Amino acid sequence: MKSTLFFLIFLSSLCFNQLQAKNYYVSTTGDDSSNGAQESPFKTIQKAADVMASGDVCFIFGGIYRETVTVKVNNVTFKNFDNTKVTLSGTVEMSNWTLYQDGIYKANYSGAETAFTSLFVDFKEQQMARWPNNTTGKMMSVLDANSGYATCKVYDGVAGQASRKVTFDNLSGFPTNFFVGGFFRGITGKTWLNPSGTITASQGNELTVDAITKDWIANSATITDNQGKGYGFIYSLNALDIENEWFQKDNLVYYKPPTGQNPNDMNIEVKKRIWGFVINGRDNVTLDGIQVHAASIQLLNSNNCKVINCSVQYMWPFLMRANYAASYSDLGGVYVKGNSNEFQNCYIAHSWGNGFSIESGNDNKITNCFIEDIGWIAQFTANIQNSAFNTTVTQSTLGSSGRFHIRTDNKMNITYNDLFDCMKMGQDAGSIECTNGSNESVPLDLQGSEIAYNKIHDCTTLTNGSKQFVVAFYLEGCYNYTVHHNLVYNFITDVVPDGTFTYLGPRTSKITDCYYYNNTVWNLDWGIRIWNKKGGGNLENVRFWNNIIDNNAQDNTDGDNGILYNLIDFKNNYRSGSVANQNSIFENAASGDFRLKQNSPAIDAGINIPNITIDVNGSNPDIGAIEYGSSFPNVGSDLSPTSFTTLGILNNSILNNEKKPSVYPIPAHNELYIKDTFKQWEIYNSIGQSVSKGKNFLIDISSLQNSVYFISIDNAAAIKFIKN
Repeated sequence: MKSTLFFLIFLSSLCFNQLQAKNYYVSTTGDDSSNGAQESPFKTIQKAADVMASGDVCFIFGGIYRETVTVKVNNVTFKNFDNTKVTLSGTVEMSNWTLYQDGIYKANYSGAETAFTSLFVDFKEQQMARWPNNTTGKMMSVLDANSGYATCKVYDGVAGQASRKVTFDNLSGFPTNFFVGGFFRGITGKTWLNPSGTITASQGNELTVDAITKDWIANSATITDNQGKGYGFIYSLNALDIENEWFQKDNLVYYKPPTGQNPNDMNIEVKKRIWGFVINGRDNVTLDGIQVHAASIQLLNSNNCKVINCSVQYMWPFLMRANYAASYSDLGGVYVKGNSNEFQNCYIAHSWGNGFSIESGNDNKITNCFIEDIGWIAQFTANIQNSAFNTTVTQSTLGSSGRFHIRTDNKMNITYNDLFDCMKMGQDAGSIECTNGSNESVPLDLQGSEIAYNKIHDCTTLTNGSKQFVVAFYLEGCYNYTVHHNLVYNFITDVVPDGTFTYLGPRTSKITDCYYYNNTVWNLDWGIRIWNKKGGGNLENVRFWNNIIDNNAQDNTDGDNGILYNLIDFKNNYRSGSVANQNSIFENAASGDFRLKQNSPAIDAGINIPNITIDVNGSNPDIGAIEYGSSFPNVGSDLSPTSFTTLGILNNSILNNEKKPSVYPIPAHNELYIKDTFKQWEIYNSIGQSVSKGKNFLIDISSLQNSVYFISIDNAAAIKFIKN
């Protein structure tokens, strides 16, 4: 009876709280001294966060909000109003530019929360002043012309001293010590650790660098050829020589605008804040429809929070790191430490660090997210870095990464994803990676992790002339997991044949209960690779059943002489094919169509595996990832990255409060009137494309096709109107 009474009191309290819940509104034209009602909104999101109670909702009108929002209570929601474009930016607007020299301007700037900043023009990130120049805008295309890399060689120094030497092949024509105070960044040295440091001297083609990277070259000075040469570049104010380059030094920002333009007339911003939203120690907080720009989201000791229909872009600027590994907070990215938090329908992109940094907790989930262009530093970075238990990544697309797509050291379920283009800036790692690392004799328990129904494809890597190791499943020294029904294809390296299906280790550990079922593996250099280091490894209950593996992808046993390989349980695999006869097996492997052809030898040739071989179409399961007569399931995200473009028109430099323009009628018909004095108006559609502009008070909108538009007046805050 007492428990029933308690429940009724709890239910009554819950209903009362819901009835008491309030809606608050925020607008760039609002006032924090108002009451936050729709007709008198607050100006900042933080003001709403300060007054909200459990159950409240903050609706945010379209615009740019430059602040860090700290959530104060549980069970609250922050949402864009009526699907308008809301951007929470970590930048500050730059003004009061004065001429420095040679078409370069300077402005006072201090207070960045990171060691370096980023500069944006109309919300597009611009290049730091660099030799050689990066004119492509691509951050990870080391071997592409005009992407800002030059061949170099690094030399080790005296033990205990910071000074190191770097020589470039084509660094010439600059005065002595021209680059002093700048920074060297190399894709060279130890193959998973890239040297960097501060330049203390320069003469001819030689730099003297105070190393920040501890293991400067460790075991090698090479990354790309057999002549001991790598690639690198210089960041320096004295390298500022082309339009739209910039540099930060001594509380000043320097910028070279396009010829004939004055930066005081441009929309220029620099990154200041690390975080857009700080949701620490809070539960049941929802972010919906908010674009976080040049900042990130922190969920520290938070549970049951949801981030949906959001984007987080340009999270972390240039950094240099002493060690290969780093703490999660030093790796950048969306930071998660808590339980049952979910990210859904989100776009995560463009960072020197991680995409997601999930440090601890249980049952966090990433669903239908698009994560790309991550890990420009390429040291221990990943689109998703995970140490939490039972994290799920599903129906997501993971594109270009400097190193890993997913790196985990705990149980993780990875299903129905599309993963491609990993390892762009290094080698000896892979798309999905887990390792027992320095504890090579102690196997790592993945506690029943499932990796299934993924496409993992089209990955290559750099080479140091003797190694180009890139792997779909880099599960070194790990045990207790299942890999099934994956399509793995096009892991072909260009210098050394090192593209690999799976690498098991185990080095000096014993691994058990590793299951590879019904995978289709095609156009790779290697199939299964084993490293039995000094004969100290062992395998038990490692199964490869019902897999199609390209016969050209032979297996490799390093230090093993077949001892461990012979312990693997192989059943009902098909390996007699080759790329040359793929058309007798698959519908069209060259275009990624791995459905089985009629009369394929893989049909009905498999073995039944409980809970794995389901929906069988014949007398027995087929071999490979796709049953004959079926198709591979739809995988990856259905999001389009272009839909998350930040609108440059949404600008906080609005008209003064006493000059708020009046726009009518709304909803609009074929004419729209603006009552005010202005020099220019411009109409944009809902994805930020300019569709009309002019200088008249009467705007003819009869030719506009869609229904929802934004109007900008002298770069004022956008006003939404609807055309009937």
